[in-house]
Amino acid sequence: VRLVSLLHDGAGLADAVRARWAANDEGAPCAPIGVAEDGMVDIDLRRDGPHGLLAGTTGAGKSELLRSLVAGLAASVHPLHLQMVLLDYKGGATFDDLARLPHVTAVVTDLDEALADRALRSLHAELRRRETVLRDAGAADLGAFLADGGTMPRLLVVIDEFAALVAEQP
Repeated sequence: VRLVSLLHDGAGLADAVRARWAANDEGAPCAPIGVAEDGMVDIDLRRDGPHGLLAGTTGAGKSELLRSLVAGLAASVHPLHLQMVLLDYKGGATFDDLARLPHVTAVVTDLDEALADRALRSLHAELRRRETVLRDAGAADLGAFLADGGTMPRLLVVIDEFAALVAEQP
């Protein structure tokens, strides 16, 4: 099934996306990814957990599913509620078509050892900054911070070729 058909029912795609953003005013990180016998299948990063690993052999469709997940999240969550960093460790074109989404703060690709180390240090610094914001607000986690009126978008890091990254950057 095409992602576009999951996102709207014949109305213009842009109008459908704006409607999805408005209906999701809490910024629930949920993306449609397919259809099952009993209806639409989605991935909800709150319900299903904030971490995930997609594994499969070469040609199994991992990169395509990652693209669909990123596009589905962008169509379902306003950029004020979700920001994404997309890493393609082997330097492919997995995320090229998604780079201009307002949710995407960076697309990092074709990493040599020094660039990979720099990217990972930058992510670590952002995580520490977020921890400080939560600690200063007295919030146990992002959900509690947001429920108490705080504002900070979720940060989703999507890595294509994660196994290669781990092998070369333990």
